[in-house]
Amino acid sequence: MRGFTGKMAWTVGGFFASSGLRFILNIILSRLLAPEIMGVMVVVNAVRLGIELLTDVGIEQNIIHHPDGLTRPFRDTAWTMQVMRGVFLSALFALAAPFLAEAYHIDVRIFLLAACSPFLGGLHSTAVFVLVKQMEVRRRNQFEIGSEALAFAVSVTLAWTLRSVWAPALALVASVAIRSALSYLLPDARQGFRMDAAIRQRIVHFGKWIMVTSLVMYAATNLDRLYLGRAVPIALVGIYGIARAIADLPTTLARRLSYQIIFPAIVAARNGEAEGVEHHMARSRLVFVAGVCGALAVGSGIGDWLIGLLYDPRYASAGWILGVLLIGGIFAVLSNLNEALLLGVGRPALSSYANAARFATMAVLLPLGLHLGGFPGAVMAIAFVEICQYGYISAGLLRMKLGYWRQDGLALIFAAAVLAGVCALRLALGLDLSFTPIRGLLP
Repeated sequence: MRGFTGKMAWTVGGFFASSGLRFILNIILSRLLAPEIMGVMVVVNAVRLGIELLTDVGIEQNIIHHPDGLTRPFRDTAWTMQVMRGVFLSALFALAAPFLAEAYHIDVRIFLLAACSPFLGGLHSTAVFVLVKQMEVRRRNQFEIGSEALAFAVSVTLAWTLRSVWAPALALVASVAIRSALSYLLPDARQGFRMDAAIRQRIVHFGKWIMVTSLVMYAATNLDRLYLGRAVPIALVGIYGIARAIADLPTTLARRLSYQIIFPAIVAARNGEAEGVEHHMARSRLVFVAGVCGALAVGSGIGDWLIGLLYDPRYASAGWILGVLLIGGIFAVLSNLNEALLLGVGRPALSSYANAARFATMAVLLPLGLHLGGFPGAVMAIAFVEICQYGYISAGLLRMKLGYWRQDGLALIFAAAVLAGVCALRLALGLDLSFTPIRGLLP
């Protein structure tokens, strides 16, 4: 596929631009706001994401998957379902707000404000998804970067002005509204209310496993925030949130590549719309996994230095947390890339099973780790779950006779060698490892 490497480059470049904005924003907020405020938003965002994934039938995946996904009847029906779902979820969120406020000891008004986001997010045009189906990677990334740049300006202004929990809470809702509004500046963004029964049935039929996958993936990836929000002090949750936000960056990049390039490319190949896609994808994937896994290994070895350089002393303990989470991140990157293969061949059920197993593993190991090893034990359990998830996804790939096993093996060996080298260098220089503080925190 001509231009495949270029599309991947645009996706990676766009990701670094948008992630750079979020990263800088994270640093600014950590200096303007207390760890307790950051902890509150970790919990609120985790709850919001869970609410937004309820009844998710995969509108984007449906538009990409169905041959008539670009037609006006299909798009308008999908958009109407999306808007109706947003209204329902905002109402549900508002009804749950008093109970959430009591459970997490957070001002109920914060949850009520966040409840506006599903409705505002549901208003965006399906033109965003059309760009993915047509593999207009450059334009899609330009849209995302533009949206995040405006949201960045709003967030900094609010934090500088208010210096309270209301700053990130208002910024959250404003960011969702900005993205929805800008989506109507994309080509062919016009939408109208329509409900075609046959199209709706097809969307629900294909999306039922997307919904299950989304829910179990959410539960598995956010259970740590929800559980720790009640089990440890909220300030510690804020510090953990700083480390988790950094550790999630490469995983988010892998997920973006999966949905913007790998998934639509495989669908196009199956539909006879692209030749040689697998060869080009394999070559680009090898370069990506080797570079990212190696970088994660370096980051794990110097996590304490990174935190010390970027954040004030209140967040120093995020250093060892980051080091541990990045080890799990190596496996999380590979898992996300491999999961797109299952979606591309029309087997989202296998992905759902893997994520359900991941959730069950997290539900057992996280409380067990906290009980046996205190907070460090919980963090190590979270990282170990990512290793388990790679095994669960691999089981699905083996069943479908898919996978890039040689690439994954080389990437893991390379990452292990790099991490060992960084640790050996630190010891040779007489420096403690980034993981050394864990010993003093164990019960």
